[in-house]
Amino acid sequence: MNQTLTNIGLLLVRIFTGVIFIVHGSQKFQGLDGTSGFFQSIGLPGWLAPVVATVELVGGIALVLGIGTRLAGVALTIVMIGVLLTAKKGQPFGSIEFDLLVLFTSLKQALVGGRFLAVDQLFGRKKPENSSVQV
Repeated sequence: MNQTLTNIGLLLVRIFTGVIFIVHGSQKFQGLDGTSGFFQSIGLPGWLAPVVATVELVGGIALVLGIGTRLAGVALTIVMIGVLLTAKKGQPFGSIEFDLLVLFTSLKQALVGGRFLAVDQLFGRKKPENSSVQV
């Protein structure tokens, strides 16, 4: 497979996942009282709203820049699991498919890291681009 195309595909997934979280985190901060009220209405403590908003906003920025990509991916994966187990609990697939997609793109970040055009690469060990895992 063409490594350049793979890198571009991974970069696009990382950036657009980050943008989605930046938008959602910003929206939570813009209506923080309403978000806290919503959290309370589904049985979560209201103080969790700014925590989730911060994780989404900072995690999204981290993904876009490729800084702490794996850690951001883990944090955002946890947020999305929380969303599916609380706010989206019991909803049909058609109502949660976007959330599942964002969950798995976040998990992809946790597993793969920033790779191509990521600030993480400036601080990490250089790995050969075409290295493969042998089983």
